[in-house]
Amino acid sequence: MLRKVLVIFMKYIRMSLPVKLTLLLTFVFLIITYISLEIKYNTLEEERDQLNAKIDTVEDSIEALQNSLNTPFDEEYITKLAKEKLNYCLPDEVIFYNDLIN
Repeated sequence: MLRKVLVIFMKYIRMSLPVKLTLLLTFVFLIITYISLEIKYNTLEEERDQLNAKIDTVEDSIEALQNSLNTPFDEEYITKLAKEKLNYCLPDEVIFYNDLIN
């Protein structure tokens, strides 16, 4: 591959100066365009990955909320809700606090 490029380059060395400059500028332009497109592509891939992660999080949240809506409204559900949301406990329950976590 490199040999072919060198052969082609050697043929173009015999050209006039304006032609050489035009080829050089075109080559530089193509390289700069390629690099900028590669950077933009990588940025868009990262953004896509972040958005997919956010979609997964929201879908999990929706599923959890849907499950809580499908839960029957009975004594067990009311007890669970009182314990989780209102921090209530049953009279015979013993609650342990762990201050080492914070």
